[in-house]
Amino acid sequence: MYKKYLVIAKGPWILKGIDLAARRGAVTAIVGLSGCGKSTLALALNGAIPQRIPGVTEGRVMIDGMDTRRVSMAKLALKVGLVFQEPDNQLFLPTVEDEVAFGPENLCLPPQEIEDIVKRTLRILEIEKLKDKNPAELSGGEKHLVALAAVLSLDPEIIVVDEPTAELDDENTRLVLGALERLKNEGKTVIIVEHNFNNLTFADSILLMAEGRIVERIEGVRANELLSGKFDELLASQIK
Repeated sequence: MYKKYLVIAKGPWILKGIDLAARRGAVTAIVGLSGCGKSTLALALNGAIPQRIPGVTEGRVMIDGMDTRRVSMAKLALKVGLVFQEPDNQLFLPTVEDEVAFGPENLCLPPQEIEDIVKRTLRILEIEKLKDKNPAELSGGEKHLVALAAVLSLDPEIIVVDEPTAELDDENTRLVLGALERLKNEGKTVIIVEHNFNNLTFADSILLMAEGRIVERIEGVRANELLSGKFDELLASQIK
């Protein structure tokens, strides 16, 4: 997967000369200060930009050979699943089971296959006990897991999560990060947009963004340690 993507939304460029690749089966983290373009980048990966969110664009976003400008979002959802920062924005059904079954039902799969998918998805994320719960009554971390389950039910190869630990307490943060690490171990390609680099110890690559650009790519087991210094430098420069 690679992309080279620029977008304007009623003003200045939001992303500037982005050119990157995310490796299959690995965790790629995108970090940076608020307003640097992280969420815009995430929305570009599943076709929401420019199909749902208008803007002036140049270049291409390619997902497994598909141009996200020319392939429907419904088709792209089978390849790229996006979990929003606010899970309430994508949870709307009365039970967790209904949420997870919604995608497969819209593919008109046989009832028994849908039931098997729901059971398998809930088991992977270890949320079987939530099956009959109303998502509106769950904790923040549980809502993130249900939104993740709804996306995962379509079995996309790539999972994109936007600020999955925002406003979560330590317990819910552990729940969500543990689930993402299990997906990595299942062979999924995971892309995390995250404000807290301390939550990225299992990332294989970390992309540091500033002012719409990727200013550093850090690889390997020392990524988290190296990023800490880079992030502090960037924060200091922004304050100045």
